[in-house]
Amino acid sequence: MAALDLSGIEFFLPIISFLLVFIIVYAVLAKYKLLGSKIIIDLFVAFLVAVIFLLATSARDYLINITPWFGVFVVTLAFILMLIGFAGKTPEWLTKGVGIIFVVGLLLLFIVSAYFSFSSTPVLSSLWDWIKTPKVFGALILLAVGGLASWILVKFK
Repeated sequence: MAALDLSGIEFFLPIISFLLVFIIVYAVLAKYKLLGSKIIIDLFVAFLVAVIFLLATSARDYLINITPWFGVFVVTLAFILMLIGFAGKTPEWLTKGVGIIFVVGLLLLFIVSAYFSFSSTPVLSSLWDWIKTPKVFGALILLAVGGLASWILVKFK
């Protein structure tokens, strides 16, 4: 049986990641008009951000690591939502639960991919040592406090 060799696509990954970052940044800037309504400024800023991603190899590696898993999560969520839709009337707790699980899964995906992209020793046993570093632990505490404050503000509004 003949196998298809797709290893040549690896040479195009920097170009694909450049285009992906450029398109997403431009779409966000154009949609929300963060820099005004001038298209040329949005294009220029999107180009600069994409070039930074192209030149920073660790950021590009992070994007290359996370993009396929993000696609897997989106397809999985689509299947889950189709199954929920086929069931007829959807219970409220089920749709909120699926959304929360999806967001938590994406956060875990981003954290694990960042660890393996930016770490010099990609050993899973040193993950706990990485979490215990002051910068990461402080960031996690800030995220927890911010999430708790947001939840309290929304809950009692």
